[in-house]
Amino acid sequence: MKLIYGKGSTGQALANFCEKKNIDYVVVDDNDFKPSMLNNIDEIIVSPGIPFFADIYKLAKKNKIPIIGEIEFAYRYKKGKIIAITGTDGKSTTSKLVYDVLKDFYNNVFIGGNYGIPFISFVDNLTGDSITVLEVSSFQLYSTKAFKPDIAVILNIDVDHLNWHKKLKHYVCSKLKITKNQTDKDYLIINENLKKLSFKTKAQVLEIDIKETDFLNTEKLNLKGKHNLENISVAIKIAKILELDLEKVKKAVENFKPLEHRLEYLGNFNGRKIYNDAKSTTVQATKKAIEAMDSPVILIAGGIDKGGNFKDLVDVLRKKVKLVVLIGKDKEKIHKQINFQKTLFASTLEEALNISIKHSDKGDTILFSPACASFDMFKNYIDRGNQFKKLVKKLNDS
Repeated sequence: MKLIYGKGSTGQALANFCEKKNIDYVVVDDNDFKPSMLNNIDEIIVSPGIPFFADIYKLAKKNKIPIIGEIEFAYRYKKGKIIAITGTDGKSTTSKLVYDVLKDFYNNVFIGGNYGIPFISFVDNLTGDSITVLEVSSFQLYSTKAFKPDIAVILNIDVDHLNWHKKLKHYVCSKLKITKNQTDKDYLIINENLKKLSFKTKAQVLEIDIKETDFLNTEKLNLKGKHNLENISVAIKIAKILELDLEKVKKAVENFKPLEHRLEYLGNFNGRKIYNDAKSTTVQATKKAIEAMDSPVILIAGGIDKGGNFKDLVDVLRKKVKLVVLIGKDKEKIHKQINFQKTLFASTLEEALNISIKHSDKGDTILFSPACASFDMFKNYIDRGNQFKKLVKKLNDS
């Protein structure tokens, strides 16, 4: 019998699959799990949010019961090729871009994983000619064992999720598991900065190179910033591996729109451009967002610190930012680290937006890019972004 640990969308998808396959299972979470339930359990499948230090991992080890994640379980049933994309920032945008490019060439393309669609929910629909694009997080990779993508991508690795991993080394090692089982017939695409990390792979290693985007008309691109050119170059690199027509790839890339809450342009208010970058939960993501702006920036940031070093923002703040407006639980901590003279505090997101409007001029950019987790004031980054969008709409309607 399988014990599915977690009752969210992943747990429900696992239960549906087991029901369909006549696999005996029980679904539990922290609220109703009892150690006695492990009697007659031959395997535990955890949802991505269950950290490695949770009691269920300790009990599994004590009782010698295998414990894996949903990605690993679904992989047993996969057919066709897998392209797996990980990284601290840019995973979702790159995954969706690669998916959109491939859709123009193949009829049987799927997207899932950390993107929001459990792999197990569609694995039964795969055939031998399917291509699955999986966005995979460090949480998901940690609980893999046999998982082996045909093409693996590591976009970048920066400090993140230390509340889950506890140590940076643990986080990095989890990311690198993406290539652990690859062979010399597989590909690993990495940022050149990752070459300094000591890791072994049998895959053919290719570096992300924005020069591969030179044949594109950058003025036609909807994705802003150098970091997005890196994301685009990954899609082009994969297209070359699969020997696709680059002119057709070019059209797909130029038609691609930014995902919601990721440098999402909300329009112009009294001459000020407003961007919703609520998905930026790390310092590096916010740094890249600021660098992508082409006019003076009013930055709204703050929330719950995830272990990042906000001093990394100092240079870009001096070069491009007129004012920082901080919100959230760790706003004082952030202020001490950035030591930016033109900083104001707000108690709510609405107050932060009003301050930004008041202290900005025509031609400026108001950028909401928190560099933090959202759970102090919002349900998640989606709620955070939606609330910001409502506030901007309210401004325009008034």
